[in-house]
Amino acid sequence: MHVAVCDDNVADRKQLERLLKRESDRRAAGSGILYTDSFGNSAALLSNPMQYDVFYIDVCKTEGITGVDIVSDLMAKGVNAPIVMCCSQINYREHSLPPNVIFLNKPVKAAELSASIDHALKIMENTEPLIELREDKETYYVRESDILYAVEEGRNLNVTLIDGRHIMVNTTAANLFSQIESFPSFLAPSLKTVINCRYIEKIGFYKATMTDGRIFKIHRDCMAYAKSAFSQYKTQP
Repeated sequence: MHVAVCDDNVADRKQLERLLKRESDRRAAGSGILYTDSFGNSAALLSNPMQYDVFYIDVCKTEGITGVDIVSDLMAKGVNAPIVMCCSQINYREHSLPPNVIFLNKPVKAAELSASIDHALKIMENTEPLIELREDKETYYVRESDILYAVEEGRNLNVTLIDGRHIMVNTTAANLFSQIESFPSFLAPSLKTVINCRYIEKIGFYKATMTDGRIFKIHRDCMAYAKSAFSQYKTQP
């Protein structure tokens, strides 16, 4: 588990680092080692937050920004990992925060820290994994249900999202499918396309019509799976 600590109180930050190191040693043979990165401000943390499995945050001494603002910035970047708000000068429990937020009192006690890790692991078990899509200058993190289909266009893969956005990824349909094949809704009906079967409007003779009207040919070897998936998702509410 990769842990990010963001605290603008140096003494508190160092103490939490020590407690996390001890907790990591205790868990090494069980749930696994905790790898911790520590930040005194939000800028470095927010530059690449998706690499972390859990966040420990308390920012209350920096002018113009608090831990609540950092949570908002993390959510805007697509983070759905558990976030532990460490309450000191600010009682974060009094704020309206997302359901993936856990609260922990300062000074942090070892037993309560351990319980927060267990809570975070439970949240992670029930959290839908995100799919990474990289453009030349920006990286997007989307859910399975966000993707409508993807089609190769020259050297790029045009990923169409359900909200109408297009993300041009420098990869192939085969590479994308290898990344997302653990999601049973996805099908590669040809070498250059990937479709999300939950958005098939109807199945015809070796073809599928999507909810936006786009029609894709389906290889005969894929027809049985396409029909099965179409039937499954059409019966869901």
